[in-house]
Amino acid sequence: MNLPSIARVRRTFDQPEVANVAEEVVRAVRSSGLARRAPTGGTIAITAGSRGIAGFPEIVRATVDAVRSLGFQPFVVAAMGSHGGGTAEGQRALLAELGVTEQSAGCPVRCEMDTVVLGTNAFGLPIHFDRNAFNADGIVLLNRIKPHTSFSGRYESGLMKMLAIGLGKREGAAQVHKLGLPGLKEVLPAVGKFLVANTKFALGLAILENAEDLPAEIVPLEPETILDTEPKLLERARALMGR
Repeated sequence: MNLPSIARVRRTFDQPEVANVAEEVVRAVRSSGLARRAPTGGTIAITAGSRGIAGFPEIVRATVDAVRSLGFQPFVVAAMGSHGGGTAEGQRALLAELGVTEQSAGCPVRCEMDTVVLGTNAFGLPIHFDRNAFNADGIVLLNRIKPHTSFSGRYESGLMKMLAIGLGKREGAAQVHKLGLPGLKEVLPAVGKFLVANTKFALGLAILENAEDLPAEIVPLEPETILDTEPKLLERARALMGR
């Protein structure tokens, strides 16, 4: 039998990596328009989700410190839908497992499940939104952007999903997930767009990861540009993944 020649091949990936994560977070916050979007001394809700992100406690703390340096009063709000058993205690415990506590963050961590209903989606279901975040003077969405494991769309795992589902808490997540893939692919963008316009969303901090799941870029997204920018960052995140 004649076998083809075999050669050893080494694949190299584009592996950008943020050299100093805390400094990059501070740069992103301070270069954004956050300072003009909330009153001096106002409260700013900074979201924390349930996904394992490399250096997450450091990223959260740097965000808190940067927001505080602009004259605001930051607090962390759990933004993970129904994860952690859908209870305040469960979500607080889950954040602690990820290294995010009031001590590590340097500010209050609020995990109450209370929501306000701001409208209805295209299927006639209520749009729930975290009450703590809604009552803040500004909201900073902090999350990574990457392809979702279950569906493909213009928006997958990222800031819009956190806005529409993560901050929807238990009730909001249930309204979207009960619709299956149509809920994720169709309702998520529409609800996200509605919430950008009808809440005090003031800044998005998007974390892109390299093929080793380390922070490759930290990008600030403004309310005026997030709808067009996040899909581009999703494609960038897809290109950075190992294959």
